[in-house]
Amino acid sequence: MRYQTVSTLILGALLGFLLATPVAAQSIETWRAGLSDSDRTTLARGERVTSFFSDHTEISLLPPSEFSAPLVERFRTLSPRLGVEALYLLQIPPEVRSRPDFQVRLYNILRSVSTMEGIEYFSESRNQMRELFLESYTIDNPQNRRRVPDVFVSDIPPFAALHAFQRDSTFGRNTYALTYRVQNGLTWLSMINQSRMSYGIIPLVGEQNLEIHLLIIPVEEGLLFYGSCGVRILGMFGMMDRAQASFQNRIDAIYGWFTARIREEFAWE
Repeated sequence: MRYQTVSTLILGALLGFLLATPVAAQSIETWRAGLSDSDRTTLARGERVTSFFSDHTEISLLPPSEFSAPLVERFRTLSPRLGVEALYLLQIPPEVRSRPDFQVRLYNILRSVSTMEGIEYFSESRNQMRELFLESYTIDNPQNRRRVPDVFVSDIPPFAALHAFQRDSTFGRNTYALTYRVQNGLTWLSMINQSRMSYGIIPLVGEQNLEIHLLIIPVEEGLLFYGSCGVRILGMFGMMDRAQASFQNRIDAIYGWFTARIREEFAWE
């Protein structure tokens, strides 16, 4: 079942993205086959389009790219009980996009895990804004969890892997494996939990049973941002709708973090 929702403000996950080497940006019309007229109108207004899926339904908003097939295969392997995907169009002024350091600075934003600390999301259970990550930083490995500084690069590699620790206001202390893939101007960031996630004392998500995927595609208007989250959850207790909305709000939070960091990095109002 497909639902389309509209975000009237760019909110804050996750982690999004950029191009590895200068390439000709595609027009949003390039993705016409995968979007309805209503979807394209919504994106042009700077609002998001959302769809929910599960192991019984296919994802529907993923733009076609080199990363589409392997991303879909990730979800097929995971077989999530619930999933949410969202598509956003971040319009960026030409003078910002044309900067020679634009790509590498965008990539380094995605590696700035520590700056996700303190971002907020809308809590469905409390019906109010709430801090999402009370702590967030890069670690040396999932066993030691020793905090290390965010590592930035001067040249974008085609593949990179990191580990992160986040103290979540809902799921407590968790570690994630982060992988960054860059090809033909597109960036794909995957975040997969490496520890069991619980709600209080109730275990909800097993190790490697939650995956967040972010895909950034450069277009003439700026960046097309695709975010999806799939989770093989242990029990919903009749709260499927609330859980779907909650994970959607998390993607909004990551997108909001990303766009805020871009504006800060380039002093763009």
